[in-house]
Amino acid sequence: MKILRTIGILTLVAGLVLGGAGSAFAQGPPDELPGRDPHSPGKRGLFGTVTAIETITAGEEYIIHLETKLGAVDLTINGTTKYMVPKETHGPKNLATFIGIVGDPPAIEGRRVAVLATFTNEFTADALRLMFIPSAPLHAHRVGVVDTFIAGEGGKIIIIDRHDVSHEFRVSDETIYRPAEITAADIVSESYVTVVTKGDPKTGPIAKAIVLHEKTED
Repeated sequence: MKILRTIGILTLVAGLVLGGAGSAFAQGPPDELPGRDPHSPGKRGLFGTVTAIETITAGEEYIIHLETKLGAVDLTINGTTKYMVPKETHGPKNLATFIGIVGDPPAIEGRRVAVLATFTNEFTADALRLMFIPSAPLHAHRVGVVDTFIAGEGGKIIIIDRHDVSHEFRVSDETIYRPAEITAADIVSESYVTVVTKGDPKTGPIAKAIVLHEKTED
């Protein structure tokens, strides 16, 4: 539930911070503009991962290579762009403040960002506002009763939580079992376990660890 609240707050904040894209961000990343090619000239919101950054003029202008679900975009950021870094800034800041936080050239490769941009052609755009998307937690946990368990590479585990909601995770040869004295053979139907994953459990990640607990009456 905490992760769901975080995602909801993040979506709302993105809409508020990125101003003109508010209604679009409130409904999630847009697939395309009605009646237009997704990359046609005009203002729109983008979500994506920075794959590389190119310096045009140090301290003044850069090209971000942004990979989105609609394809790659070359995004110009400069002194006219407004920036926001959660936990580091309060409200939009200028390029100098942004560089003071991330370095020059901006060390943002691999970061997820939300951008309000104006497309100049099919593959290039000018950023009006840019905000870092906070990273998913390093580890996440789900507690429940085992419904299905298949050990080994290509396996899976399905657990039912206290609200009768099922959660499925992949299992591999790298999955660790705890306490140390147990093995995969000890995980059976109706076992009470915690599944530890790296990142958002909603994406169905591999179980990094499965912790077996004593079954309680509750």
